[in-house]
Amino acid sequence: MLMAAVLVVVGVFAFPDMRAPSRALTVPATSRRRGLATWIGRRSYIRARAHRRLVDDLPDVLEMIARSLRGGANLRGALADATEHDSPAAQSLRPVMSRINAGDRLGDALDAWASRLDDPNADLARAVLRLGDATGAGVASSLEQAATSLRDRAALTAEIQALSSQARLSSIVIGFAPLAFLAVSATVDPASAAVLVTTRFGLVCLAFGLGLDVIGVRWMRRIGAGVAQ
Repeated sequence: MLMAAVLVVVGVFAFPDMRAPSRALTVPATSRRRGLATWIGRRSYIRARAHRRLVDDLPDVLEMIARSLRGGANLRGALADATEHDSPAAQSLRPVMSRINAGDRLGDALDAWASRLDDPNADLARAVLRLGDATGAGVASSLEQAATSLRDRAALTAEIQALSSQARLSSIVIGFAPLAFLAVSATVDPASAAVLVTTRFGLVCLAFGLGLDVIGVRWMRRIGAGVAQ
């Protein structure tokens, strides 16, 4: 019973994201607020996934535009060809073509597109396309290099996330290892566990050890989160 209580306490303070949401009493206002928060969270998650798919699709669209340019099309014609595809990034460029057809300049339409996406990858694509529009020079090779750079960046991000996941798992293992050792020791020698909870010195040692354990786990998780960013 003691060990179960200790595990719960350490888990709550060391891993705040593992806390279960408290079940409120049947209060309609509280239920509505929780339902609204859940709905907002799901909407944010869906938007984040859609944004991620769009950004991941940008290299393919840039290569489509480059192929059209190498085939003899001008930049606006290559953009129009790319928007005929059903991929997320291609669909996001359709408002750009609509603004161009309405008389806006290509650079302004691309600025609005990149501002709406608010992503460094979109800023890179916008910069290369604007360069081609401003100079009139062929940008097919620049677009292909940008696509390669975006894929390399995505691969690096995925690797960092994988490494940070391992760090988070390590923090869990390291955080619970002393508790597991304490549980085994209490099972083998109950008298030693009794000292921890029945004497002032034992309680001080127990509190000090648990505090260090919580600090160490949270420190490791903060380092892992910093690397992931």
